[in-house]
Amino acid sequence: MNMASNLSTQAEQTVSDFLDLPDPMAEQYDTIMYLIRQTTGARRVCVQLDGAPVQAVPTDMASIQAPIVHQGSRIGMLRAFAEEFDSGAAHLLAGFAVLVAEHHALWSVAHCDMLTKAMTRRAFMVDLGRAVATWLRRGQHCSLVIFDLDHFKIINDTHGHNAGDAVLRAVAHVMQSELRPCDRLGRLGGEEFGVLLMADIDAAVEISERLRRVIEGTTVRDYPEIAFTASLGVATCGPEIDSRDALITAADAFLYEAKQNGRNRVIGAVNIPVLDPWD
Repeated sequence: MNMASNLSTQAEQTVSDFLDLPDPMAEQYDTIMYLIRQTTGARRVCVQLDGAPVQAVPTDMASIQAPIVHQGSRIGMLRAFAEEFDSGAAHLLAGFAVLVAEHHALWSVAHCDMLTKAMTRRAFMVDLGRAVATWLRRGQHCSLVIFDLDHFKIINDTHGHNAGDAVLRAVAHVMQSELRPCDRLGRLGGEEFGVLLMADIDAAVEISERLRRVIEGTTVRDYPEIAFTASLGVATCGPEIDSRDALITAADAFLYEAKQNGRNRVIGAVNIPVLDPWD
């Protein structure tokens, strides 16, 4: 086998390994993963973001790992597997974990919406497509939440667009603080957002209900008089929802149903009713 075909085979193996990952952005690390293989003797390398299902260690391999830290907080682990590692492999892996964290931060900045710091629609859709592809290949759970703020136009008309922008920033901020590192928040347009969850429908609806309550309880510092809520539609990949477009269509339909049924609620294949505090 010549050098070109050998590199091609190794690149294909890298992508194949990444498809095992619950991180839909995994392909961005291809070059780093290739270097880890070459310098440590690892046969498999993966990024395990916190909150994602833990991958089992192959029974016939040893493993080493290093924390991935961003802004002082651990967001995941960089893991490597091999029958036997080269000398100093653990030290090298720790250095590569720093590179992964820096790359993750740079990628996030380059693909974020300037107002809300959520992902742009384009970047979010790319990640959503990768997550659906991973579900098709490996069965990794993939759910989509689409939500928008109820009667947002009234906020703009009554308090002005600066107030509306402040509300959008506040919502995106509290969403990011509630989501796991393995989840994604994207601004789809205007006051509409998408959340990509590595979770089945039951967990996704439960998470969505928590997010709904958080949004309802959010106060904007400069506009404490403004109250707002959100309606959320939740869909998950399955036999009848087996493509990115089908997932979006299903989540959109549930969002529409939430709005038709009174807003400020979560609707999905599993429905959690909004409780009346006076009951």
